[in-house]
Amino acid sequence: MKNKKFTYLLGAAVLIVWGLILYRVFAAVSTDDTPVASNNTNFQSGKNAGNDYALIKDTTHLLVNYRDPFHEEPVKDTTKVIPLRKLIRQDDQLKQRTSALMPQPNWSMFRYTGYIRNPHSKKLIALISYNGRSMMLGEGESSGEVKLLKNLRDSVKIAYNGKTKFISMNNGQ
Repeated sequence: MKNKKFTYLLGAAVLIVWGLILYRVFAAVSTDDTPVASNNTNFQSGKNAGNDYALIKDTTHLLVNYRDPFHEEPVKDTTKVIPLRKLIRQDDQLKQRTSALMPQPNWSMFRYTGYIRNPHSKKLIALISYNGRSMMLGEGESSGEVKLLKNLRDSVKIAYNGKTKFISMNNGQ
């Protein structure tokens, strides 16, 4: 008996649930379109039933009490204008001071004694002696502070202490 009562109870619950579902479906499909009264009776829509695209009147107000960024007073320029001539003179004086601080290289210590051509890579190797020390350098190579910039067979262009000079093979100067 217990089982039978429980089955009847579940059957009644199913009928109630399906009854509610069918009631809501038929209520939504019915042709009676009377609006449901709401709590707020002051609400008025700017739309009429036939025109869903009607514009609603804008009720917002802009607060434009900020400063205008395009009509502000110009900022006073506090920078000092220096003439170009004075700048060039200052630059020349700075170069003279820095060149006076850096020791001038002694180019008489460099000798270009010749070159060797590598038969496989066809690369020129310069033979340079500096202060009694022999070096073999290719273009772009360096040894200590000495860098070979260009090898022209009869002369070489060497960079030493930030200065560059061509040294010829004949007189070593």
